[in-house]
Amino acid sequence: MGEIMTTKEMAEYLKSSPDTVKRLARAGRLPGLKLGHTWRFRKSDIDELFTERVVDQALAEEAERRMAAAREEDFVPWERVKAESEALP
Repeated sequence: MGEIMTTKEMAEYLKSSPDTVKRLARAGRLPGLKLGHTWRFRKSDIDELFTERVVDQALAEEAERRMAAAREEDFVPWERVKAESEALP
């Protein structure tokens, strides 16, 4: 298992406020468990979340770069398409 952290500890770890940590947890954007009136977080879950987001962001940036390159390479002006289609038998 991983180290279990309180809201205050998680806020310090994330360099955020406890209110922000609670708000993100309530919204389901930060994995945690509510026990009574308090939240508990597993440090390893938070570390994994950051790793996934960094990888997802890198993949999205690479996909966008490839799409931009493909748009430039695959672009054919309409006039050319029209002229070539008119020249067909």
